[in-house]
This record gives sequence, structure tokens and C-alpha cells, in this order.
Amino acid sequence: MSEIVMAVAEGIDTTWALPVAEKLGFSIKVGPLETLEQFIDTTTGCQAVLVALHRLDAEKFEKMPKSVKCVSRLGVGLDSIDLVAAKAHHMPVIFQPTYAYNEVANHAISMIMALHRGLFQANKSTQAGQWVPAPKTAEIISLQDSSLGVIGCGRIGKNFIEKMRPFVKEIIGFDPGVTSPIEGVRMVSNLDDLLTQCKVISMHAPYMPSTHHMIGEKELAKMQKGSILVNVSRGGLIDEAALVKALESGHLDGAGLDVYEKEPLAEDSILRHTKNLIVTPHIAWYSQSAGPRLLQWGFEDAYNLIASGKINNGNFAVGPF
Repeated sequence: MSEIVMAVAEGIDTTWALPVAEKLGFSIKVGPLETLEQFIDTTTGCQAVLVALHRLDAEKFEKMPKSVKCVSRLGVGLDSIDLVAAKAHHMPVIFQPTYAYNEVANHAISMIMALHRGLFQANKSTQAGQWVPAPKTAEIISLQDSSLGVIGCGRIGKNFIEKMRPFVKEIIGFDPGVTSPIEGVRMVSNLDDLLTQCKVISMHAPYMPSTHHMIGEKELAKMQKGSILVNVSRGGLIDEAALVKALESGHLDGAGLDVYEKEPLAEDSILRHTKNLIVTPHIAWYSQSAGPRLLQWGFEDAYNLIASGKINNGNFAVGPF
């Protein structure tokens, strides 16, 4: 078999993939994939295309060079890839749903704990020279007497649930895609039931047309006054303008966002200055273990699919064919 060449989207640090490339004997070609012309130029002569959040639309699948045998998504979310087009062109798409489920769940928990105890607000005011005693610091709810809502009960959501169960009175879950019972969780079929009953809500749902702005002005108004909302999944799930209003008005006591509708977050974004809002730059996926694991699994799966027709780490979003 001739040498396998992996086309990698510009902006992805391939350092972690180099040991796998050396071990398996493939080479890496880094280049821009933004425009159709750039995509064709970068991927020509390559056998695999590896992307993070880079968009692969129907036109790019239509013009995909004949040499390309698969697409490897370095991550979990698939909303940036046109899976219908991939299937129409018999192009396998691999993704990595298990590489960082602990990290993402832990990030959500960290935000919740910081907000519920008022750590974020207290640290900010104390560093600014103020001395704000409780209960003026924050709502500081009694977590053990509160219901926790989990929107999206897949692999990450379940990991989050397992870790949070000892901290709360009850866990209420909402996920139309989950049909089997989850131990210790009361599932509801209506999102409003979760919103009205939970003091803390964490979002772990995928982004798709049906989940676009699933939390908007009406949904936020239904949440209990003084509630906390955290989103570590996809930015498009929340109407950010409505969230700002709910925080500034005091209806929500706090919120945490690791993801945004447009990334990176604009320098002049109001989210950078919104009251009681923790913002982090899409880092929930990372740890010193998860970072290398993602790159190594993504490259290894692409190589093995081309070489043997099988993958060892991730799952197929499309294919195999």
C-alpha cells in the first residue's frame, strides 16, 4: 500500500498526533479548508480529512478528491458536518464520543459549584476591594434541597448525573432520544416540566435544527427565580441575548457558558461583561490526557479504516460502506 497522507485543517496542533504517525507510517498535510478552493487544494492526494469544528458542507463533499476515503471529526459534535451529503457520497465519517466525557462533565460541575456557592461573585467583588457578606454575595441556594435538571442524557449527561447525584435532592432529565430508564433520574417528556421544577440546569444536548435556541426568552422566564444555568455542549442551544436579559434583571442568579453561537467570542461581546456569568473559551473538552487522546484516536481510526476497514476508538456517524 502506498503511503497514506492525512489532510488536517489549519489551526489544529498536530504535535500529539506525531507519535501515531511515526508508529503507523503515515504523513500529515496541514492546510486551510475554509473555501472550496482551499479545501480542494489541501485535500488533493490525501486519503483522509481530519477536522475539529471546521465546516464540511454539501459542496465540499461534492468536490471531495477521489483519493479521500474518510473524514475523521476530532471531537464529539457533528453539527458542522453535512452528514446527509456524506452519506449520499458514501463517505464514512468517524467521530470520538468517549474521549473526554469525564472532562466535560467535570467542567459543568465546576461551573455549578462556583455559581451556587457564590465563589465567582465573591472572588470578583473581593478582588475589587469590596467586602460583600452573605446573603448579598449571591443567592447561595441549598443544593442538597434542590432539584437538578439535565437536558441531554447521553454519555456525557449520564456521567454528569452519576457525579452530581450525591449533591442534590432530585435529578430530573429531559432527552427525547432516551427511551430506557436512568437510575436515580426522573425523566420528563416536556421540557417545561424540567424548567419549572429545577433550581440548577445543565445542558448536554446536541445541536441540530430542532434544538436551536431551545432555551430562549420564554423558557428562561419559566425557570425559577434565582436559578443557575450551565451550557457545555453547543452555543446554539441558548438564545444568548435572552440569557443576558435574564441575568441582568436578576431572574437568574448565575450562568456558565463554555460554548457560543459564534466562536471565538468577539472582543466586544456583551457576554464578556454580563452580570454573574462565567465564560470559558470552549475548554471543557481538555485535560492533559484528553487532548492527546483525541488527536491520537482520530488519526489512528482514520488510518485503520483505510488500511483494514475497521476502527478501534470512535464511532461511525456515517458508514462504513
